[in-house]
Amino acid sequence: MSDLFRRVKGFFVPGEKDAFLRIQELAGLGEESLELLVKILSSSGNGTSNGSHNGLPDIEICTERINVLEKMGDKITQSFEEMLGRGSITASIEYDFGRLADNVDSILDRAHGLSRQLRRVTRRPLREAKEFDAANRKEMIHLIEIGLTQLRAFRKLLTIAGADRNQAIELAREIERLEEQGDDVKDAMLDELYGSW
Repeated sequence: MSDLFRRVKGFFVPGEKDAFLRIQELAGLGEESLELLVKILSSSGNGTSNGSHNGLPDIEICTERINVLEKMGDKITQSFEEMLGRGSITASIEYDFGRLADNVDSILDRAHGLSRQLRRVTRRPLREAKEFDAANRKEMIHLIEIGLTQLRAFRKLLTIAGADRNQAIELAREIERLEEQGDDVKDAMLDELYGSW
């Protein structure tokens, strides 16, 4: 078994191993930010257990934490780009690693923007939007949870990269299946949105 482990460890050059670790760390930040978004969507607009009328204090706390996570992600991405600039990764896959890091970082950026928007809407809700907002939140939570499941599968995929080809292929299929499921939820939300006008 240790012989197999040594061969797998030797599959990637040291810079590539470091790249996987940094992307995995970035994905962990993204996972936490998506969990916080679900918490925001679950608490805002419908009261919370702490007695606040609209969950605003919880939203403030979650939004601030997402802000911190986004800044941490920016630092990881910046150090990752510096690592790429030093030539630490094989040239043939450098572009793919860069795109991967950018895509994972965009989860943090979007979660940050969405949390701030949800905070604004909770502070000053539009009367006409309240009914639609309440109905739409469940679908938004479902969509984020699908993304969260994808991100967890992706992190697992990074963990086994180069070690178990069959499991990696299965995880990639699961991620793709979840993407299709997310597209269906998103389409239903858009149909509801445009159908309600």
